[in-house]
Amino acid sequence: MKIDRIETSLHRIPLPVPVEAASHGVMRAFDMVAVQLTDSDSGTGCGYTVLNAGHGAGAAAVIDNAFAAGVLGEDPRRIEWLWNRLWRSHHYSGRGGLVSFAIAAVDTALWDLRGRRLGEPLWRLLGGYRPEVRAYAGNIDLNFPMAKLLDGVRASLAAGYRSIKMRLGRPGLHEDVERVRAVRELVGRDIELMADANEAWRVDQAMRAFRALGEFGLVWIEEPIRPDDFAGYAHLRAHGGVPIAAGENLHTVAEFTALIAAGGVDFPEPDLTTCGGITPWMKIARLAEAHGLPVTSHGAHDLHVHLLAACPNAAYLEVHGFGLGDYMASPLVIRDGMAVAPDRPGHGIEFDWERLAAHRVAGSVTTG
Repeated sequence: MKIDRIETSLHRIPLPVPVEAASHGVMRAFDMVAVQLTDSDSGTGCGYTVLNAGHGAGAAAVIDNAFAAGVLGEDPRRIEWLWNRLWRSHHYSGRGGLVSFAIAAVDTALWDLRGRRLGEPLWRLLGGYRPEVRAYAGNIDLNFPMAKLLDGVRASLAAGYRSIKMRLGRPGLHEDVERVRAVRELVGRDIELMADANEAWRVDQAMRAFRALGEFGLVWIEEPIRPDDFAGYAHLRAHGGVPIAAGENLHTVAEFTALIAAGGVDFPEPDLTTCGGITPWMKIARLAEAHGLPVTSHGAHDLHVHLLAACPNAAYLEVHGFGLGDYMASPLVIRDGMAVAPDRPGHGIEFDWERLAAHRVAGSVTTG
């Protein structure tokens, strides 16, 4: 058995409502790079990664011009070997960045192909711990006025979520405090509340924010400072009084090793689309488990539900504020605040390629 064909496509998906996070301003669209593999026995697998609008062409070019030659003609069952082959062959120009995003799409396609070939869903293939994962609504609402912010929270409650996240990083700390207070008063103390600062602060500013927000019983404050300031994270975790989630902007297992070793995180938060795919994501989850830490996820909830369902230390699945559900035959199912990993083979995602075609910004490149 060998890989006969690899097809790459790039799509720019518009958001129904522009959203804002402190680190990157207002977003109106995002890029999706999809990879479809076909093996010599006509087996297929699909993977994808997501990036900021305008960045997808770079990741697609890495796949087309570099990674395709590394997987064509190879045995798709040797996923660890293929991942390491691609990673090490691009070590000098990679170790993160676009290489991590690009390899994620290929790696996910390989795992999907394996699951489809064996007739097993990914969550069982990867360990099969429990198909239900506690989910939280990852609202992106920094630019919303108070009334719209609270309407979004009400919509999340009506959808059955028992855990809700909101955004921090307004120009004045007093604004963040007022908004968190209003949300906490709306949801009461029985609903879990998280907050995401998206790298809004310096360490000293973050410390003031932690102390000001400590009364609201937050599950965590996420990414309060720049993602690679591991000493800063350790300081905040030791003295801030509120648990910390971090990792969506880390791109390697080594970075997570450094963050955890520094004592800088309570909830490691790898994103398979940014850290190189399913293969390294599972290593990070096991690393967290070995250090007695729960693991959560960022974005790509239709994929991450499988990975978390395979982990005994799974904490929460982020159901992101925007996703690809409108372009899937069977989007993620949420029941009573729990996401349910599907039993369909592989990751179980069947894209509506005709609908996605309306958002294609580059032609497919098929190799093989």
